Amino acid sequence: MKKTHKIKDLFRIFRAQTASAVFIYVMIPYLAAGGNLFSWFTLVLAIWSILTHHISFGHNTVLDTLMGWDQIDPNKSHHPLIEKRIHPHTGLKIISVGILILSIIAIILVYYSLGNNFYAMIAFSFVIVGGMIYDEGISKISVFDFIPIGICFSSLTVFSYFLISKEITLFIILLALYVFFLQWFEIGIEGEIKEIEIKEEKNMLQKLGVKCDGDTFSMGKAIIYPWIIKIIGLGIAGYILYKYTYNYFTLSIYLIIVIFALYFCYELTKKRKWNREKTVRDMAIEEIFSIFIIPLILMPIIGIIEIIIVILVSLLYFVGMNKILWGTYLRPKV
Repeated sequence: MKKTHKIKDLFRIFRAQTASAVFIYVMIPYLAAGGNLFSWFTLVLAIWSILTHHISFGHNTVLDTLMGWDQIDPNKSHHPLIEKRIHPHTGLKIISVGILILSIIAIILVYYSLGNNFYAMIAFSFVIVGGMIYDEGISKISVFDFIPIGICFSSLTVFSYFLISKEITLFIILLALYVFFLQWFEIGIEGEIKEIEIKEEKNMLQKLGVKCDGDTFSMGKAIIYPWIIKIIGLGIAGYILYKYTYNYFTLSIYLIIVIFALYFCYELTKKRKWNREKTVRDMAIEEIFSIFIIPLILMPIIGIIEIIIVILVSLLYFVGMNKILWGTYLRPKV
C-alpha cells in the first residue's frame, strides 16, 4: 500500500471530516469568555481540539471493529479496518499514544490558562469519562447512548470556557445544554436513522416503532421524538440570543438558520423512499446549520472578524477533508 493511501485510511479511521465540529465546540466558548483568537495559546488549543476529535472518534471506530459491530454493518464494509488495509491493533496503538499525549497537552493548557483551573480539570475529567463510556460499546447496547456522549461534548465546551473564565455563569450552562441537545439529536436521532437497518444494535427509534421496510422509511408516531429534541435545542439557542446578543441583525440570522434547521429535520423525519446517501447528506447540512447557529448569534460578543475566520476554517476543513477522504463534499461514506 502506498504511504499516501495508508495516511488517508488512518484519517478515515479517525473520521477526520467532522473534526471541525469539535473545533467549534471548543473555540466558541473560549472566545466568548474573552480568549484572544490571535495568540499562540489559541493556536495550540485549536490544533488540540481537532486532534482530540481524531483520536476520540478513532477510538470509537477501532473498538466498534474489535467488538464486531462494524463487521455486521454492510455500510461499513469499505472501511479500512474492515477490509484489513490497517490492522485494528495498529489503530489501537496510535489511539492509545494519542490519548496520553492529548491529555498531557490539556493539562499544560490548564496550567497556563487565565481561568479557573479546578473547574477546567473537572470538566476535562467528564470529557474523558463520557467519551470512554460511549466508546466502550454502550453506543451499541443501550438506547441511552446519547447521555455519555452528550456529557462528553458539553463538558468540552465547559473545559474551554474555564480556560479564560473564573466563575460559573448562566451563559456556559445554557451553552453546555445546547451542545448536549445537539449531540442528543446527532447521536440519538441521526445516528440511529443511519443504522436503522441493523437489527442487532439497540436502537431507540426501532423501539419507538420507526421502520425501514423495503425501500420505505417511516417514523410513524415516533416522529414527535426528534422534533421535541430539535425544538428544545433551538429554543435554548434562542434564549441565549435573547439574554446576551439580541438585536435585529442577530435575530434575523437566528430565524433564517432555524428555518433551514427545521426544514432538514423535516427531510430526515418524513415518510419517504429510503435513500441512505441522501439521508447522510441531509444530516450533514442539518448539522452545519445547528452547529453554526451559536457562533453566528454570538458575533456581538466575540467579534465579526473572529467569527468569520472560525466559520471559514471550519467549513473549508469539513468540505476539503470530505473531498480528500471520500470524494464528496457533503456526504461522507460512514
